[in-house]
Amino acid sequence: MKRGYMTVYLSLTLGVLLSLILALVEGARINATRMRALCAADTSINSVLSEFNRELFEQYDLLFVDTTYCGGAGGIEAVRARLTHYLTENLDNSTPALSRDLLGMRLQRADILEYALATDNEAEAVRRQVADYMDTTLKGVLISGVDELTSGFGVGGFDYDTESERMGVQGQIDSTELPVVENEDGELEEVPLNNPADNVNSIRNAGILGMVLDDTSEISRTKVELEEYLSHRTLASGMGISEEERSLGRCAGELTYDEYIFDKYGFYGHLKEGSLLSYEIEYVIKGKDNDWDNLEAVCRTLALWREGANYCYLLTDASKMEEARALALTLAAVLMNPELEEPVTHAILLAWAYVEALQDIKILLEGGGVPIIKTPETWHTDITCLFHPKSALRSYPGQEGPKYDSYLKTMLVLTSFSKVLPRSLDVMEMDVRLTPGNAAFKMDYCMQSFLVDIVTGSTHGHNAEIIRRSGYYYA
Repeated sequence: MKRGYMTVYLSLTLGVLLSLILALVEGARINATRMRALCAADTSINSVLSEFNRELFEQYDLLFVDTTYCGGAGGIEAVRARLTHYLTENLDNSTPALSRDLLGMRLQRADILEYALATDNEAEAVRRQVADYMDTTLKGVLISGVDELTSGFGVGGFDYDTESERMGVQGQIDSTELPVVENEDGELEEVPLNNPADNVNSIRNAGILGMVLDDTSEISRTKVELEEYLSHRTLASGMGISEEERSLGRCAGELTYDEYIFDKYGFYGHLKEGSLLSYEIEYVIKGKDNDWDNLEAVCRTLALWREGANYCYLLTDASKMEEARALALTLAAVLMNPELEEPVTHAILLAWAYVEALQDIKILLEGGGVPIIKTPETWHTDITCLFHPKSALRSYPGQEGPKYDSYLKTMLVLTSFSKVLPRSLDVMEMDVRLTPGNAAFKMDYCMQSFLVDIVTGSTHGHNAEIIRRSGYYYA
């Protein structure tokens, strides 16, 4: 009787213990299923993010997944396919012949609920990464170069409207009645004024580069089809940056972004290796489809700035004012019309200021400096330059003052950011497309972050759902 009693007791005890053990095993399997799902999700998401475009990172220090994957159709479905591939591999059930997979997990679905592209919300993702980059590099370099030149507006005369002044002066001259004489044919004709300022005015619409450079053969003439680039096409769009992501950083302001452009882009006198356009910053400022026109357009703006500054200086230089007035007085005396003295004087001063502006541009393009406000020592042309403007230009090496890059920085800062931003992204596309495997690269197909919904199942009926936001701002 005693031995039989012990058997029943052990049977009952073993039953309870076995139930407890099986419950513990099942609980462990449930937790292991969840843990493996989390590990698979993290590994797969990181694998997707590790496939960022290498050229974009190496050239511009920007981290984005190119959803075209080196020439494919692109789009978020391509990313979902990559995520699905990695999840399937990480949940692979294949095991050696003599072992058994206790979890039996499989992927049920993987969806991307939200995603942010580089160009969403005025390229907010790009500007945030630029802010992160600039915080650790060259912050403040651009501003220090621009502060000096901004004084040229107002005090220096950069913004003086010489065009309106010239048209007003010319209107006064044209409205003045000139004396009439009888020619050899017995016909009456006006005596010409022979204003030397007309020699200068006749070249105002001519190409500046051809006048200021001794050899234009080295100037790049590379041309691009603008319709192929971001600023001239309809863009793909995502959902934009999430509020969670916005809390993790800041967006680069206009000055910070302009600093970044000068750190990463090439310009005349400082070319970037491996670029499509030689004068990239000039393109960002002017937006022409070829290097020559962009540099020419920048020089025209420089001519306006320097002409205004030079004219303002001439008005304060008594010696040069006297030279201009003496020449004007001579012309007025010949025509016996003293009313011409004042407008012709200012026409001569404006023309002289323009020739000096051309001389300034020549100095800048040759690597020299041009002070904002001239002095007698830094003024290079004399009044005879009005008769032969182009031949009056000379090389003056080693000149002190703000150089071409400083003027270009100021011009960039003054350019509307709504133009600077898309054109800067054009340049990124141009340069990345030159590299192997990136011929179809598009900034609006570059993904910065995404929100995924991953569901896994198992042969034991235990499912796990993982919803996770990840990107290049998340640890």
